[in-house]
Amino acid sequence: MSRLLKDIATQRMYILFDMGVASVKSGRIRYAKRYGELIRKISMRCRVAIPKSIRRWICKNCSVIMVPGFSARVRSRRKGKTLRVVTTCLVCGWMHRYEFVRCRKDG
Repeated sequence: MSRLLKDIATQRMYILFDMGVASVKSGRIRYAKRYGELIRKISMRCRVAIPKSIRRWICKNCSVIMVPGFSARVRSRRKGKTLRVVTTCLVCGWMHRYEFVRCRKDG
């Protein structure tokens, strides 16, 4: 695929994500689920990776766009030097865990 087509696909993903966030905030979860499915289809068809800022907020189980406070719960857990962010989808209950390794300050 050409570079122009991939740029258009990425722009479309951002537009659909913004529309999904607005629909979740207005209470239309069904539309947010459809927008999440469309983002996945665009990325597969155009062979473009979903940007990390979008990928983290799409539920891998039900494809709904997760918005903290509306359709997602975000908690942080710390164990030693690792920090784990746990995001729970309030639509299906799926839990997403992201780990961050903390860096030590030198100085």
